[in-house]
Amino acid sequence: MCVLTYASGSPSVNTLFGVYVESHDLELCVERLNRRTLRALLDILQGLHVIQNVDAFAANIVGGLPKVVSSDVTVYSEVNLANIRRIEQPVVTDELPGITEAFERHMLEHPILAHHLRTRDGAALKISDFLSQSQWHRLGLYNEFFRRLGIEREMVVGVPTLPPRVIGIALHRSRTDFTERDRLCLNLLRPHLIQAHRNAGVVTEMEREVTLVTQGIEMLRGGMIVLTSTGGVRVMSGQARLWLDEYFGSPTRHTADLPEALRDWIGYQEALQRKTDDVPPPPAPFVVKGPGKQLVVRLLSEPGRCLLLLEERRTVLEPSSLEPLGLTPREAQVLAWVAEGRSNEHVARILGVAPLTVKKHLEHVYQKLGVESRTAAAARAREAVTGER
Repeated sequence: MCVLTYASGSPSVNTLFGVYVESHDLELCVERLNRRTLRALLDILQGLHVIQNVDAFAANIVGGLPKVVSSDVTVYSEVNLANIRRIEQPVVTDELPGITEAFERHMLEHPILAHHLRTRDGAALKISDFLSQSQWHRLGLYNEFFRRLGIEREMVVGVPTLPPRVIGIALHRSRTDFTERDRLCLNLLRPHLIQAHRNAGVVTEMEREVTLVTQGIEMLRGGMIVLTSTGGVRVMSGQARLWLDEYFGSPTRHTADLPEALRDWIGYQEALQRKTDDVPPPPAPFVVKGPGKQLVVRLLSEPGRCLLLLEERRTVLEPSSLEPLGLTPREAQVLAWVAEGRSNEHVARILGVAPLTVKKHLEHVYQKLGVESRTAAAARAREAVTGER
């Protein structure tokens, strides 16, 4: 399924640009981004890490991103390549019969999508990075879809997700191409987009389970803690209390108690958000490891509201947890052992089969996951279990 949403459309960069500037010249970043651009980036960040579900996240992005990188049309899209025939009708194409079907027919011609599927690299890319204007105009994708929408130029930044889904944020123009300054802005925002999308996914999943408090937070698969404005606990679900006791080693005798390590982490995150002379990094989750599993705590806050979302994840791979990737039970078994660092020969002995059989199963796994090595397959397996890249 593909969900498309359309919309019209001097702080230090040291911390904001984290991973990206580690491989780029910081002075060049500062030179290319003037004070007005940095201010616009800050404004977007203020709206990214509020408590919001995926729909609200998408709406904020398509509404706010053109303030930094000008765009005639901005799109947040989620495509399931295993079922591309089910694509929702975009709201701006009501008067263009057959436009959705045209996109379905020619989607795999898209050079940025093809690159993303091959490399899983979601860095900002332009159509012109791959094709000349004349080459672009010869594609059925252009003539049957983009030309009819009046779109000549496109730049896309990807958000990581498990295959066969692909998530991208695309900006479009009818005339001038996007610049390297535009690419820089998107790449600098990308770590924040990724983290905010993950947070929004957690909120969306919990919204599907139950309406907070009114329908009973005890029904949630995860745990939830609502904090007061001073950092005390207003509401703590029973599951959250059990997990805190288990992972932090001492029972929470009072509802208002939080483990010291968790309180310190919350204080540190809030101090980062209050800084005015720099831009904070994306608020990463607090992770506590246990035997074969881990507790992940996410802090979501906005003025007057602060929420902790807790979820427990397996760290020991179970073959059944890998079957949703499209694998057979035997392929899932092989991948689980490979992800634990076992050789083909060792896996063969464990499963009671020939090493060549294990090799053939791995070839099928590589094909289904779109990878080319056991290292990449193992990484994809762990991503499926932990939800983190």
